[in-house]
Amino acid sequence: REMKKTGDRRHCKWCSKFKPDRTHHCRVCKTCVLKMDHHCPWIYNCVGFFNYKYFFLMLFYSMLDCHLIAWTMAETVQKTMEIETPFITMFLILFAETLAGFLGLLVTLFFMFHIWLMLSAMTTIEFCEKTLPKKSNSPAKNLGDGSLYDMGGYANIAAVLGDNVLLWLLPLNGPSGDGLKYGTSQPEETLALSNYDELDVTKRMPRGKSDDRKRYELGCDDYDV
Repeated sequence: REMKKTGDRRHCKWCSKFKPDRTHHCRVCKTCVLKMDHHCPWIYNCVGFFNYKYFFLMLFYSMLDCHLIAWTMAETVQKTMEIETPFITMFLILFAETLAGFLGLLVTLFFMFHIWLMLSAMTTIEFCEKTLPKKSNSPAKNLGDGSLYDMGGYANIAAVLGDNVLLWLLPLNGPSGDGLKYGTSQPEETLALSNYDELDVTKRMPRGKSDDRKRYELGCDDYDV
């Protein structure tokens, strides 16, 4: 469904293979990744179709852990202020509380962003495609346009967390499908006429140094030939 302006199928010049919809080449992993979201340096791997659920749950569990530490340590921090406490002990307690609170805030915001992406049926790369202008003097695309793959709230969640609701918050039962085909909110004939620039982030991002950096931060390195 995603094609070049010429109507030809997308082709990866690095892997010398055709690329399915929503697939991008990762310059770090040196391979094409199905439904690529981004390359995560923290897990030193690409986040894509088969492991996005586990990345999503990692954020969820990390958020809960940071909040648990921050809120349960609050009483201990208060006691260190009220009673005489050795300096090193006070320093370590305050440092741990500050670190847990700071990380908890960052992870919470990041997790909320990925909840929004999941409900919108978008990946991080597709989000950037909608927010970054094609040229330096052109406006960014309106996020209100939505995603071509938006099938509704429940279907979008199931496409990430799996079909079994009882296993959504467990690292079991990944999404159904093979990562090659996706449901869409538009008829196939309409998609076939869509401009490829509206579908592929790497064609919309300029090749200037500052904009290349944004592409590289995602690990995406696939200009189609």
